[in-house]
Amino acid sequence: MDKKLDNKQITCYIHTMKLDDWKDPWPNPIIEQYDNINVLRDDLLGYGSKVRFLDYFVKSLPSTIKEIVYCSPATGYAQISLPVVCKRYGKKAIIFSAERDVNKLHDYQKRGISAGAEYKWIKYGRLSVTTSHSKKYINENPHERIALPLGLEHPTVLSSIIKVARECIKFKPSEIWTVVGSGTINRGLQLAFPDVPVHAVQVGHKLTERELGRAKLWVSPYKFNIPVKQEDAPPFPSAPTYDAKAWSFIKEHSKPQSLFWNIGG
Repeated sequence: MDKKLDNKQITCYIHTMKLDDWKDPWPNPIIEQYDNINVLRDDLLGYGSKVRFLDYFVKSLPSTIKEIVYCSPATGYAQISLPVVCKRYGKKAIIFSAERDVNKLHDYQKRGISAGAEYKWIKYGRLSVTTSHSKKYINENPHERIALPLGLEHPTVLSSIIKVARECIKFKPSEIWTVVGSGTINRGLQLAFPDVPVHAVQVGHKLTERELGRAKLWVSPYKFNIPVKQEDAPPFPSAPTYDAKAWSFIKEHSKPQSLFWNIGG
């Protein structure tokens, strides 16, 4: 084991061993080639890659836990994935988010509601404010409510990423590319393929050294909530404020037979 691994990564490897009997319940990802680039098309899944990575987290919770609480930006994909997985296991997804005019909800918020999420709309809902409200909500009934950390920052999620990636990618890519918000999926792929170069396209806040891991950093010129222009978009469905922002970097800088993990559409 790499001596540079931090405690969370070591815990992650322990969970990976515990996941031996767990199987991703979703169909195997489809990988297609575009200009000699392998694209993992989890946009075809409908709910994004995070339904895969959240499955074990939700499944392994005690039966006493009834609600999973998450703070989400308007453009976050987890607000779609979490209620889908919760429904599978008889639990409820509670999403704390900044209050919006009901007629101006983001498409992802509408999809979250359709998937079964219950939203708690918070006035002046900066992340620190929604987080504070969510903690108070959990503390009102801590035996039945649990928080899902922002960015899915949990050892079981990292472990699930490792297992899914190793099982579905049957070849050794020349390098791996993802966009990065919190960096959880990118770091999971670093652990899954420790001898493959990994690239991270930053689309949100400035990444810390821990969030970046050993990936090479690229910074999108687009602001977080601004969708990518058509000329920079990939030739397949990709989240315009997220995954799609990596494509211009991949086209210009990637090696042949690289892999791009397209998380959602």
